[in-house]
Order: sequence, then C-alpha cells, then structure tokens
Amino acid sequence: MTPTSRAPGHEPGTPQGITPQGVQARSELARWISGADAFPADRATLLARAEEQGAPDAVLGAVRSLPEQTFDTLADVAQALGYGKEETGQG
Repeated sequence: MTPTSRAPGHEPGTPQGITPQGVQARSELARWISGADAFPADRATLLARAEEQGAPDAVLGAVRSLPEQTFDTLADVAQALGYGKEETGQG
C-alpha cells in the first residue's frame, strides 16, 4: 500500500489549508456565532450574537478583533482571524 500524498504537517481528518488548532478554534467560534440566519453579518452583529449566547471571553475577544466589514460565511470570519482557509480539491 502506498502512502497518500499530504502537505507537510497535514494531519488526517483536517481539511487542507487549516491546522488542527485552526479547526478547533473555528469549531469553538461556530458554536457561539453560527445559526440559520447568522450570515451575512458585520463585527457588531457577530459580537452581539456571541454575547447573547454567553460565549467565553476568548471567543468574545476574537470577535472584537475582527475588522469592520461584512462577513458572508463562518469561513470568512475564520480566515480573518487567521485560522486558515480550507483549500478545495483540484480536478
């Protein structure tokens, strides 16, 4: 059996372009700001949602650090926070 090709440091089960820590941070963020009608949203809207949900200080701090812009998806928020961006497959 031949080994599969992976980027250096890529762990199985982790999307290409995101570190395991980025996956964990993105998951924690999603827990507090996601929802059926969460996006598009600006920083203030995301912060209000996180506060209403009782998000921990680390999540609130991350949302406060976002630039003033409108985010279309959780992936956009995660990328703005430096959690990485999932790379799509080629072909």
